Amino acid sequence: MKIGAAAIVLCLCAAAALAEEAKTDQKAPSAQEQAMMEKYMKAATPGPEHQQMAKMAGKWNLKVTAWMAPGAPPQTSGGSAEFRTIMGGRYLEQEAHGDMGGQQFEGHGIEGYDNVTHEHWGTWVDNMTTGVMVMKGKCKDMKKCTETGKMSDAVAGKAVNVTSTMTMKDDNTMVFEMTGPGPDGKPFKSMEIVYTRAQ
Repeated sequence: MKIGAAAIVLCLCAAAALAEEAKTDQKAPSAQEQAMMEKYMKAATPGPEHQQMAKMAGKWNLKVTAWMAPGAPPQTSGGSAEFRTIMGGRYLEQEAHGDMGGQQFEGHGIEGYDNVTHEHWGTWVDNMTTGVMVMKGKCKDMKKCTETGKMSDAVAGKAVNVTSTMTMKDDNTMVFEMTGPGPDGKPFKSMEIVYTRAQ
């Protein structure tokens, strides 16, 4: 038994020595490899734009106004939303609940800022469709950010071009506006949501 124990100790010591030798044999990264790693790290590190988005975190009350066509009477409803930062502050997640035309509404969005393309972007899905809306835009700051993209339109039977603008009135009030094609194909303001901070 003593001989077996000694053999085990010797094996462990040899393994440790080999591991240490392997560490010293590892080549240091080249200047090109080091530059690549620095670019990856810079792209993955949240910056000032992400800090601006983080200010939206919290719970909000919603006042929703929608128009089915230009000149049509507005449909109004209420709701609530909660924003929270995720993945180390790299993204902002929104969950919204409300009433849309007498039906319970639920929506989910993810927003971010791409350090590589220098674009703000957002995605949106809800229980009123089975498609996803994807928006992108280059904004100087979050005080007023306009993005363009596409969303599925059941009436048109295809994806249509849409524009959204989020205006930060102050730390506790923001206004979201959506513009899309009307029955004649011309763009018109189809939705406005006033967010008022609840807490």
